[in-house]
Amino acid sequence: MIIEKRCPSCGVVKSVTDFGRNRSLGDGLSFYCLACNRERNREHRRSLGKEVRDHSWIPEGFRWCPSCEQPVAHEDYTRNTRTASGFGSRCRACDRAANSAGYFHRTDKLRKSQVAERRAAQDGRCAICGDPAQHLDHDHASGAMRQMLCQRCNHGLGLFRDDPGLLHAAACYVDAHRERQVLARLQETSVGRPGTGSPSGEPPVGS
Repeated sequence: MIIEKRCPSCGVVKSVTDFGRNRSLGDGLSFYCLACNRERNREHRRSLGKEVRDHSWIPEGFRWCPSCEQPVAHEDYTRNTRTASGFGSRCRACDRAANSAGYFHRTDKLRKSQVAERRAAQDGRCAICGDPAQHLDHDHASGAMRQMLCQRCNHGLGLFRDDPGLLHAAACYVDAHRERQVLARLQETSVGRPGTGSPSGEPPVGS
């Protein structure tokens, strides 16, 4: 079993995890590495006059989902061994949402009318942010059904591992930095005003 492969495009020997899956090839891996495949796809879109988005900011181990328009961890993405990247066209959550009636029945034994009732009870809104609700949230530890959430909030809870402590720490982090930005702007606007003194805190020359 091979553990490394040379990409013929960039010439770099990389781990097999840096290649997509392709059953039609002898080694079961895509011809080019994932990074080169992405660049080749971008060049192809440019040649067709299509929009090419910059996804260079997406962290390693994540992939952009065009359905929910956010980066999703590889393990939460659909797979397709017939594509060069080895990934499907959207994340698992969006794939489930696209087939929500069948999905809810298979996972929670809920009929379409029961799902509609749950949405109606929340006015069709996410229980956290108020955006349109598409997903039935579950307790990640027990599997118990909770409430309907939007795509982003549902992903967010999973990324924070359902840990209230982490969620609270993240909220405090955001608040602290916003307060610093507000204070910095106030200090900037106060500089140069009559009676505010010089920026260094020393009295004006001649006083």
